Amino acid sequence: MEFDFKSENMAIVWTKAVSVFCLVLSLLKLSSALLEPNPFPETLKECYDFRSYNMTPSDEVALMIQNHCFKNYQYKQIAEGKVWTAPNITQEGMNYINSLFRKLFGEIVASSKSKHQKRQAAVRFRREVRSPGAFAPFANCIQDLYGRNAQSDPPMNMYQVIASLHTGQVLQSAHEGAAFLPWHRIYLLLLETACRGVPVPYWDSTVDHVMPDPTRSIVWSEQFFGNGDGQVLTGPFRNFQTTVPGDSITREIGTSRNALFTKEGLAAVLSRTRYSEIVEPKRGREYVYSLEGHHNGPHNWVGGHLPLPWVAAFDPVFFMHHAYVDAVWEVFRAQQIRNGIDPGRDYPLQNEPGHGPFDIIDFRPYFPPIRNIDAMSQAVARLVRYEPFPSCQNNCNSSPHLTCVGGVCMSRARPAASPIESFGGAAAFGPSDQDVPSQSRVLAQARGPIPGGERFRSSPFMDTRNRPNTIGNAPVAPELEAASFQARTAGMRSKRDVSNILHYNVSSNAHVQSVSSLERSYTNTFIMDGVIDVKRWVYVPVRVVYNRTNANGNDPTFKANILKENLNEVCRAVGSGASKVYVASNGLDYFGTYKEFAIIDERQPISETTAAVGIKNPDYGTGEALFSAYDSCGRPCRPLCLTSIQGKQKYKPCSGVFKISSAEPKMFKQTYSDVFALDISLDNSVASGPGDDLSSPSITFVCDENKHWPWVY
Repeated sequence: MEFDFKSENMAIVWTKAVSVFCLVLSLLKLSSALLEPNPFPETLKECYDFRSYNMTPSDEVALMIQNHCFKNYQYKQIAEGKVWTAPNITQEGMNYINSLFRKLFGEIVASSKSKHQKRQAAVRFRREVRSPGAFAPFANCIQDLYGRNAQSDPPMNMYQVIASLHTGQVLQSAHEGAAFLPWHRIYLLLLETACRGVPVPYWDSTVDHVMPDPTRSIVWSEQFFGNGDGQVLTGPFRNFQTTVPGDSITREIGTSRNALFTKEGLAAVLSRTRYSEIVEPKRGREYVYSLEGHHNGPHNWVGGHLPLPWVAAFDPVFFMHHAYVDAVWEVFRAQQIRNGIDPGRDYPLQNEPGHGPFDIIDFRPYFPPIRNIDAMSQAVARLVRYEPFPSCQNNCNSSPHLTCVGGVCMSRARPAASPIESFGGAAAFGPSDQDVPSQSRVLAQARGPIPGGERFRSSPFMDTRNRPNTIGNAPVAPELEAASFQARTAGMRSKRDVSNILHYNVSSNAHVQSVSSLERSYTNTFIMDGVIDVKRWVYVPVRVVYNRTNANGNDPTFKANILKENLNEVCRAVGSGASKVYVASNGLDYFGTYKEFAIIDERQPISETTAAVGIKNPDYGTGEALFSAYDSCGRPCRPLCLTSIQGKQKYKPCSGVFKISSAEPKMFKQTYSDVFALDISLDNSVASGPGDDLSSPSITFVCDENKHWPWVY
């Protein structure tokens, strides 16, 4: 047999030509590969245009519009069934909560007009729980809500639906930051709206703390909260459960190291003058002034479900405790007014995501059009009045359950133990019999640790009289996660116990980015369409170019370390010049969010860095994601997308929306660390050769002094 060498050579030539053609085609079609830049969805673009119509571009307003429009877009996607939603909360439950929000915001609007009109908004008068007539109406309302179904499949009563709002990712924007107080103020008002205006009585636990044995307080009796040692079997909240089948509300009072609210803690908080001085983050000696820190004490002291943020609200004691926290805040606000400070505007400028003044209070998928700063307004504050705290001067609010001892009001002890609270003829509580088992405690311990996740951070003050916790806690139950996924957005800060972080002083200057905010990392949930699975996520590099001197043209290396007299005009970094730029991907047609930050140096004229951001793994289907970024001052950054122009890769302004597909070349990595193993080019205009699919990130965010809306390109 003879070979046709000419034909063989032609075949080789054709093979090489096809290979070169495919390679060139893949390079030319780079923008339509795994990450294809897309325009905004029409409804999202319409929202941006409508909200910014005839307005001068403003960083502050831009971030607010971005948050508002995306949340409303996602809500529409959920409502139309285009994005995954958890099966536990149905449209029935959503309709119920939305109806409450509509009523509440109608009251807020009426309150905002009450200064100029005769019509007055309804006012809730919150009294101490032991004051005559204060507790029974509230307890009756909670029983009524618990007995009424909000949805049928799966069944959840109205109280459980409301309690479910305090679960999941929302906790990151409701705790450990400046939004803690306004978020819970709206939450309390929402419950009172469900109760048709019945006020939540406040539980002043300082009058229990001063008792020789606080576990003997009358509040832990059938007349008030019910038993406090084990499964709740007495009182109006007996046999209450979370959304986990068989997970009955449990308490273990007088456990953990934490104290109840103390007179000393109250005095420390009220010794401050600025809002930034009493809100998180606080470390070291400054922690004693944190109102949220003192709030953690009773949560941990009660034990059982209450110390676990995911399940705390399923115990109605949660709301009475938070009513007292809100009352302390209102006393603080009254002091500010007397000192010539407007409490409605006294908000820290440096905040973690979700805690900024213009961040929308997050009750997703319910979107109340109210920001953190709005919840601090007098229009909201006027909806509530408080009975003065019990004191000997006011005869302890004429309560038969309080007595004046040594110049302070003290709770009376509860009556002798009931049969349920006894076991073997001994009382379940008291310094001499705390370790004697009770029927309720036996039931709680037989069930095992509570599936509610991690506990609240420790409070500033400890109580050496407490005994160890014996019930314990376990990871969050899947049923709770499923019930909260629909109502949550990922990102924000992770919830974690940071009680052992090294101590240092936090400046009282509210406009300085604290070192603690630089130390904190994110813990993303890796929730993708209701499933926690890291395999459903892949990572792409995102470059950040920072060119904001904050110095009006002056030398930034000098500016970053100089204090200005008028701090309201400046958003400064810490002395080192280090600051954060937050980068996030939000699924437009899938339920999932990933957030990361990049550290930049504000002292440099231009600072460049790279972050790795998670997106949907196309092995689980195509998707569309919106990338966004903003700096630590809440100023949005502009997206630039890598495109192929005449065979060269260049960046040009874009929407930040990308279609995710499995097409080649694959512009992602399976792990976070693999992204930074790449040889990433830092040139703004790059001409890539073959095989350089990831040599330049597909998207770059430019944070500069550009005065255009970030969605206009």
